[in-house]
Amino acid sequence: MPWQTPIALLAREAPRSYLSRHVSWIYALIILLISLYPFSSWRWPVSPLWAFLSYPTPYYHSHVDDALNVLAYIPLGGALFSLLRSRLAAFWAFLLAIILGACLSFLVESLQMFLPTRVPSNLDIYHNTLGTIIGAWMAWGIGSRTIMRRFNLLRHHWFVEGGWADFGLVLLLSWFLTQLDPAIPLFGVVFRPVGLPQPFQSPLADPSLFLQLLEAGDAMLNLLIIGLLVSLLVQHRRFWPIIMLSIIAVALVIKLAMAGMLLKPFALFQWLNWRTVSGLLAAMVLLPILLKLVLVPRALTCALAVLTSLAVDWLWPLKASAGAALALFRKPNVQLTNFNGMSHVMADLWPWLLLVFLAGFVWHYSRHHHPRWL
Repeated sequence: MPWQTPIALLAREAPRSYLSRHVSWIYALIILLISLYPFSSWRWPVSPLWAFLSYPTPYYHSHVDDALNVLAYIPLGGALFSLLRSRLAAFWAFLLAIILGACLSFLVESLQMFLPTRVPSNLDIYHNTLGTIIGAWMAWGIGSRTIMRRFNLLRHHWFVEGGWADFGLVLLLSWFLTQLDPAIPLFGVVFRPVGLPQPFQSPLADPSLFLQLLEAGDAMLNLLIIGLLVSLLVQHRRFWPIIMLSIIAVALVIKLAMAGMLLKPFALFQWLNWRTVSGLLAAMVLLPILLKLVLVPRALTCALAVLTSLAVDWLWPLKASAGAALALFRKPNVQLTNFNGMSHVMADLWPWLLLVFLAGFVWHYSRHHHPRWL
Protein backbone atom coordinates (compact mmCIF):
# COMPACT_ATOMS: atom_id res chain seq x y z
CA MET A 1 0.00 0.00 0.00
CA PRO A 2 1.55 3.36 -0.99
CA TRP A 3 2.42 5.73 1.79
CA GLN A 4 0.06 8.64 2.42
CA THR A 5 0.26 11.74 4.56
CA PRO A 6 -0.73 10.76 8.14
CA ILE A 7 -4.17 12.40 7.94
CA ALA A 8 -5.13 10.53 11.12
CA LEU A 9 -2.89 12.88 13.04
CA LEU A 10 -5.06 15.80 11.99
CA ALA A 11 -8.18 14.21 13.50
CA ARG A 12 -6.74 13.41 16.92
CA GLU A 13 -4.16 14.55 19.37
CA ALA A 14 -0.65 13.98 18.09
CA PRO A 15 1.09 11.06 19.84
CA ARG A 16 2.96 11.93 22.98
CA SER A 17 6.46 13.22 22.36
CA TYR A 18 9.42 12.05 24.43
CA LEU A 19 11.90 14.44 22.83
CA SER A 20 12.10 16.77 25.84
CA ARG A 21 12.76 13.83 28.18
CA HIS A 22 15.64 12.52 26.10
CA VAL A 23 17.09 15.98 25.42
CA SER A 24 17.01 16.75 29.17
CA TRP A 25 18.96 13.75 30.42
CA ILE A 26 21.37 13.51 27.48
CA TYR A 27 22.14 17.23 27.58
CA ALA A 28 22.60 17.15 31.36
CA LEU A 29 24.99 14.21 30.96
CA ILE A 30 26.94 16.10 28.29
CA ILE A 31 27.25 19.16 30.54
CA LEU A 32 28.44 17.00 33.43
CA LEU A 33 31.08 15.20 31.36
CA ILE A 34 32.36 18.32 29.61
CA SER A 35 32.61 20.20 32.90
CA LEU A 36 34.79 17.43 34.39
CA TYR A 37 36.96 16.85 31.30
CA PRO A 38 39.71 15.51 31.23
CA PHE A 39 38.72 13.45 34.32
CA SER A 40 42.28 13.23 35.65
CA SER A 41 44.37 14.29 38.67
CA TRP A 42 41.53 14.14 41.18
CA ARG A 43 42.60 15.31 44.64
CA TRP A 44 41.08 16.60 47.87
CA PRO A 45 40.65 20.40 47.70
CA VAL A 46 43.06 22.60 49.64
CA SER A 47 40.41 25.14 50.58
CA PRO A 48 37.37 24.18 52.69
CA LEU A 49 34.51 22.48 50.90
CA TRP A 50 32.13 24.90 49.17
CA ALA A 51 34.27 27.86 50.19
CA PHE A 52 33.88 29.23 46.66
CA LEU A 53 30.20 29.97 47.41
CA SER A 54 31.20 32.82 49.71
CA TYR A 55 33.98 34.29 47.55
CA PRO A 56 33.42 37.92 46.47
CA THR A 57 32.37 38.13 42.84
CA PRO A 58 33.93 38.30 40.41
CA TYR A 59 37.06 36.68 41.89
CA TYR A 60 37.59 34.78 38.63
CA HIS A 61 36.15 36.50 35.58
CA SER A 62 36.12 36.15 31.81
CA HIS A 63 33.53 37.65 29.47
CA VAL A 64 33.82 34.65 27.12
CA ASP A 65 33.32 32.21 29.99
CA ASP A 66 30.36 34.22 31.26
CA ALA A 67 28.65 34.15 27.87
CA LEU A 68 29.33 30.43 27.35
CA ASN A 69 28.02 29.59 30.81
CA VAL A 70 24.75 31.35 30.00
CA LEU A 71 24.40 29.90 26.51
CA ALA A 72 25.23 26.34 27.60
CA TYR A 73 22.24 26.13 29.94
CA ILE A 74 19.61 27.71 27.65
CA PRO A 75 18.81 24.40 25.85
CA LEU A 76 18.68 22.62 29.21
CA GLY A 77 16.20 25.13 30.61
CA GLY A 78 13.97 24.79 27.56
CA ALA A 79 14.06 20.99 27.64
CA LEU A 80 13.35 20.83 31.38
CA PHE A 81 10.39 23.19 31.10
CA SER A 82 8.93 21.22 28.18
CA LEU A 83 9.34 17.99 30.11
CA LEU A 84 7.75 19.31 33.29
CA ARG A 85 5.00 21.23 31.51
CA SER A 86 3.23 17.99 30.57
CA ARG A 87 2.76 17.25 34.28
CA LEU A 88 2.61 20.66 35.98
CA ALA A 89 1.10 24.08 35.50
CA ALA A 90 3.30 26.47 33.53
CA PHE A 91 4.45 28.51 36.55
CA TRP A 92 5.47 25.45 38.60
CA ALA A 93 7.16 23.85 35.60
CA PHE A 94 9.08 27.11 35.07
CA LEU A 95 10.12 27.29 38.73
CA LEU A 96 11.13 23.61 38.99
CA ALA A 97 13.12 23.81 35.75
CA ILE A 98 15.14 26.70 37.21
CA ILE A 99 15.74 24.78 40.45
CA LEU A 100 16.91 21.67 38.58
CA GLY A 101 19.25 23.70 36.37
CA ALA A 102 20.73 25.48 39.40
CA CYS A 103 21.18 22.13 41.19
CA LEU A 104 23.05 20.68 38.20
CA SER A 105 25.31 23.75 38.12
CA PHE A 106 25.95 23.46 41.86
CA LEU A 107 26.83 19.75 41.44
CA VAL A 108 29.24 20.54 38.61
CA GLU A 109 30.99 23.34 40.50
CA SER A 110 31.21 21.16 43.63
CA LEU A 111 32.87 18.33 41.70
CA GLN A 112 35.28 20.79 40.11
CA MET A 113 36.70 21.48 43.59
CA PHE A 114 38.40 18.09 43.30
CA LEU A 115 40.00 18.84 39.91
CA PRO A 116 43.14 21.04 39.91
CA THR A 117 42.57 21.97 36.25
CA ARG A 118 39.16 23.46 37.06
CA VAL A 119 38.15 26.58 38.97
CA PRO A 120 34.83 26.30 40.88
CA SER A 121 32.99 29.61 40.86
CA ASN A 122 29.82 30.96 42.40
CA LEU A 123 29.63 33.29 39.40
CA ASP A 124 29.33 30.26 37.10
CA ILE A 125 26.31 29.07 39.11
CA TYR A 126 24.68 32.48 38.67
CA HIS A 127 25.29 32.47 34.91
CA ASN A 128 24.18 28.85 34.50
CA THR A 129 20.99 29.61 36.40
CA LEU A 130 20.43 32.68 34.23
CA GLY A 131 20.79 30.50 31.14
CA THR A 132 18.26 28.04 32.57
CA ILE A 133 15.82 30.90 33.24
CA ILE A 134 16.18 32.21 29.67
CA GLY A 135 15.70 28.73 28.19
CA ALA A 136 12.65 27.94 30.32
CA TRP A 137 11.16 31.37 29.56
CA MET A 138 11.68 30.88 25.82
CA ALA A 139 10.08 27.42 25.97
CA TRP A 140 7.15 28.89 27.89
CA GLY A 141 6.73 31.58 25.27
CA ILE A 142 6.73 29.25 22.24
CA GLY A 143 5.00 26.38 24.00
CA SER A 144 1.49 27.31 22.92
CA ARG A 145 -0.76 24.48 21.88
CA THR A 146 -0.84 25.60 18.23
CA ILE A 147 2.94 25.78 17.82
CA MET A 148 3.62 22.49 19.60
CA ARG A 149 0.86 20.72 17.66
CA ARG A 150 2.33 21.87 14.36
CA PHE A 151 5.79 20.78 15.50
CA ASN A 152 4.48 17.34 16.48
CA LEU A 153 2.63 16.95 13.17
CA LEU A 154 5.81 17.84 11.27
CA ARG A 155 7.88 15.46 13.39
CA HIS A 156 5.42 12.57 12.85
CA HIS A 157 5.12 13.36 9.16
CA TRP A 158 8.84 12.75 8.59
CA PHE A 159 9.75 10.27 11.33
CA VAL A 160 8.25 7.21 12.99
CA GLU A 161 6.42 7.46 16.29
CA GLY A 162 7.42 6.28 19.75
CA GLY A 163 9.79 7.00 22.60
CA TRP A 164 12.62 4.98 21.11
CA ALA A 165 12.34 6.88 17.83
CA ASP A 166 12.49 10.15 19.79
CA PHE A 167 15.64 8.87 21.52
CA GLY A 168 17.16 8.13 18.11
CA LEU A 169 16.31 11.61 16.83
CA VAL A 170 18.03 13.23 19.80
CA LEU A 171 21.10 11.05 19.20
CA LEU A 172 21.09 12.00 15.52
CA LEU A 173 21.12 15.70 16.41
CA SER A 174 23.77 15.26 19.12
CA TRP A 175 26.03 13.54 16.56
CA PHE A 176 26.79 16.96 15.07
CA LEU A 177 28.63 17.81 18.31
CA THR A 178 31.21 15.16 17.39
CA GLN A 179 31.91 17.07 14.17
CA LEU A 180 32.55 20.48 15.74
CA ASP A 181 36.32 19.97 16.06
CA PRO A 182 37.71 20.88 12.61
CA ALA A 183 40.93 18.98 13.33
CA ILE A 184 38.98 15.69 13.34
CA PRO A 185 38.41 14.19 9.85
CA LEU A 186 34.89 14.36 8.43
CA PHE A 187 32.85 11.41 9.74
CA GLY A 188 35.92 10.23 11.62
CA VAL A 189 37.25 10.29 15.18
CA VAL A 190 40.96 9.72 14.49
CA PHE A 191 43.97 12.04 14.64
CA ARG A 192 47.05 11.81 12.45
CA PRO A 193 50.17 13.55 13.87
CA VAL A 194 53.41 13.66 11.94
CA GLY A 195 55.36 10.40 12.04
CA LEU A 196 54.60 6.98 13.51
CA PRO A 197 54.52 6.08 17.19
CA GLN A 198 57.44 4.12 18.63
CA PRO A 199 57.24 1.25 19.23
CA PHE A 200 54.53 0.40 16.70
CA GLN A 201 53.57 -3.18 15.87
CA SER A 202 51.71 -3.28 12.56
CA PRO A 203 49.91 -6.46 11.40
CA LEU A 204 50.83 -5.49 7.83
CA ALA A 205 54.29 -5.24 6.33
CA ASP A 206 53.59 -1.61 5.47
CA PRO A 207 52.61 0.27 8.68
CA SER A 208 51.55 3.34 6.70
CA LEU A 209 49.11 1.24 4.63
CA PHE A 210 47.65 -0.21 7.83
CA LEU A 211 46.97 3.28 9.18
CA GLN A 212 45.44 4.38 5.88
CA LEU A 213 43.08 1.40 5.86
CA LEU A 214 42.02 2.12 9.44
CA GLU A 215 41.37 5.78 8.68
CA ALA A 216 39.37 5.04 5.52
CA GLY A 217 37.49 2.25 7.30
CA ASP A 218 36.58 4.54 10.18
CA ALA A 219 35.09 7.14 7.83
CA MET A 220 33.20 4.43 5.93
CA LEU A 221 31.77 2.93 9.12
CA ASN A 222 30.69 6.32 10.47
CA LEU A 223 28.75 7.16 7.31
CA LEU A 224 27.21 3.67 7.29
CA ILE A 225 26.13 4.14 10.90
CA ILE A 226 24.47 7.50 10.19
CA GLY A 227 22.81 6.19 7.03
CA LEU A 228 21.41 3.11 8.74
CA LEU A 229 20.30 5.13 11.77
CA VAL A 230 18.36 7.54 9.55
CA SER A 231 16.73 4.60 7.75
CA LEU A 232 15.41 3.33 11.10
CA LEU A 233 13.85 6.70 11.93
CA VAL A 234 12.29 8.02 8.72
CA GLN A 235 8.61 7.43 8.02
CA HIS A 236 9.07 6.47 4.37
CA ARG A 237 11.92 5.43 2.12
CA ARG A 238 11.59 8.47 -0.14
CA PHE A 239 12.52 10.71 2.80
CA TRP A 240 15.85 8.95 3.36
CA PRO A 241 17.86 10.59 0.49
CA ILE A 242 16.58 14.07 1.42
CA ILE A 243 17.53 13.72 5.08
CA MET A 244 20.90 12.08 4.34
CA LEU A 245 21.89 14.81 1.86
CA SER A 246 20.84 17.42 4.43
CA ILE A 247 22.95 15.77 7.15
CA ILE A 248 26.03 15.57 4.91
CA ALA A 249 25.54 19.18 3.80
CA VAL A 250 25.20 20.42 7.39
CA ALA A 251 28.29 18.43 8.44
CA LEU A 252 30.30 19.97 5.58
CA VAL A 253 29.14 23.48 6.46
CA ILE A 254 30.08 22.91 10.11
CA LYS A 255 33.54 21.64 9.17
CA LEU A 256 34.22 24.50 6.75
CA ALA A 257 32.92 27.15 9.12
CA MET A 258 34.79 25.87 12.17
CA ALA A 259 38.00 25.33 10.18
CA GLY A 260 37.85 28.86 8.77
CA MET A 261 37.25 30.43 12.18
CA LEU A 262 39.56 28.35 14.37
CA LEU A 263 42.36 26.68 12.41
CA LYS A 264 45.61 28.15 11.14
CA PRO A 265 45.78 28.55 7.33
CA PHE A 266 48.01 25.48 6.81
CA ALA A 267 45.48 23.30 8.65
CA LEU A 268 42.26 24.52 6.99
CA PHE A 269 41.73 21.13 5.33
CA GLN A 270 43.21 19.00 8.08
CA TRP A 271 39.73 17.53 8.46
CA LEU A 272 39.59 16.32 4.84
CA ASN A 273 41.97 13.89 3.10
CA TRP A 274 41.91 11.20 0.43
CA ARG A 275 41.61 8.40 3.02
CA THR A 276 38.43 9.94 4.38
CA VAL A 277 37.01 10.52 0.89
CA SER A 278 37.77 6.90 -0.09
CA GLY A 279 35.95 5.62 2.97
CA LEU A 280 32.92 7.83 2.30
CA LEU A 281 32.74 6.65 -1.33
CA ALA A 282 32.88 3.01 -0.18
CA ALA A 283 30.03 3.69 2.24
CA MET A 284 27.95 5.22 -0.56
CA VAL A 285 28.35 1.99 -2.53
CA LEU A 286 27.39 -0.23 0.43
CA LEU A 287 24.44 1.79 1.74
CA PRO A 288 21.99 1.03 -1.12
CA ILE A 289 22.66 -2.68 -0.57
CA LEU A 290 22.24 -2.56 3.21
CA LEU A 291 19.05 -0.51 2.95
CA LYS A 292 17.38 -3.48 1.28
CA LEU A 293 17.49 -5.35 4.59
CA VAL A 294 14.29 -5.46 6.63
CA LEU A 295 14.02 -3.54 9.88
CA VAL A 296 15.59 -5.78 12.54
CA PRO A 297 18.52 -7.05 10.41
CA ARG A 298 19.18 -3.44 9.38
CA ALA A 299 19.29 -2.33 13.01
CA LEU A 300 21.59 -5.23 13.90
CA THR A 301 23.85 -4.34 10.96
CA CYS A 302 24.03 -0.79 12.33
CA ALA A 303 25.01 -2.18 15.74
CA LEU A 304 27.71 -4.33 14.11
CA ALA A 305 29.05 -1.25 12.32
CA VAL A 306 29.18 0.61 15.65
CA LEU A 307 31.10 -2.22 17.34
CA THR A 308 33.49 -2.45 14.38
CA SER A 309 34.06 1.31 14.52
CA LEU A 310 34.89 1.04 18.22
CA ALA A 311 37.36 -1.73 17.38
CA VAL A 312 38.97 0.45 14.69
CA ASP A 313 39.34 3.31 17.17
CA TRP A 314 40.88 0.90 19.66
CA LEU A 315 43.36 -0.37 17.05
CA TRP A 316 44.29 3.17 15.99
CA PRO A 317 47.73 3.67 17.58
CA LEU A 318 48.10 7.43 17.16
CA LYS A 319 46.71 9.31 20.12
CA ALA A 320 46.41 13.07 20.04
CA SER A 321 47.78 15.05 22.94
CA ALA A 322 46.05 18.26 23.94
CA GLY A 323 49.10 20.28 22.90
CA ALA A 324 49.33 18.65 19.46
CA ALA A 325 45.66 19.32 18.76
CA LEU A 326 45.73 22.91 20.00
CA ALA A 327 48.80 23.66 17.86
CA LEU A 328 46.49 23.62 14.83
CA PHE A 329 44.33 26.44 16.21
CA ARG A 330 44.85 30.16 15.67
CA LYS A 331 44.64 31.20 19.34
CA PRO A 332 44.91 28.25 21.75
CA ASN A 333 43.28 29.07 25.10
CA VAL A 334 41.20 27.56 27.86
CA GLN A 335 37.97 27.94 25.88
CA LEU A 336 39.44 26.00 22.95
CA THR A 337 40.65 23.29 25.33
CA ASN A 338 37.12 22.91 26.64
CA PHE A 339 35.71 23.06 23.10
CA ASN A 340 38.14 20.38 21.94
CA GLY A 341 37.25 18.28 24.96
CA MET A 342 33.53 18.55 24.22
CA SER A 343 33.96 17.09 20.72
CA HIS A 344 36.12 14.23 21.97
CA VAL A 345 33.83 13.46 24.92
CA MET A 346 30.86 13.26 22.57
CA ALA A 347 32.81 11.12 20.11
CA ASP A 348 33.59 8.66 22.93
CA LEU A 349 30.09 8.70 24.45
CA TRP A 350 27.94 8.71 21.32
CA PRO A 351 28.56 5.14 20.06
CA TRP A 352 27.60 3.64 23.43
CA LEU A 353 24.39 5.66 23.58
CA LEU A 354 23.63 4.50 20.04
CA LEU A 355 24.11 0.86 21.05
CA VAL A 356 21.61 1.38 23.88
CA PHE A 357 19.15 2.88 21.39
CA LEU A 358 19.59 0.06 18.87
CA ALA A 359 19.05 -2.61 21.53
CA GLY A 360 15.87 -0.94 22.78
CA PHE A 361 14.67 -0.21 19.25
CA VAL A 362 15.03 -3.84 18.14
CA TRP A 363 13.36 -5.11 21.31
CA HIS A 364 10.43 -2.68 20.98
CA TYR A 365 9.69 -3.22 17.30
CA SER A 366 10.23 -6.98 17.49
CA ARG A 367 7.52 -7.17 20.15
CA HIS A 368 5.02 -4.87 18.45
CA HIS A 369 5.60 -6.00 14.83
CA HIS A 370 5.04 -2.54 13.41
CA PRO A 371 4.70 -2.47 9.60
CA ARG A 372 7.70 -0.60 8.23
CA TRP A 373 9.24 0.22 4.90
CA LEU A 374 11.87 -2.05 3.39
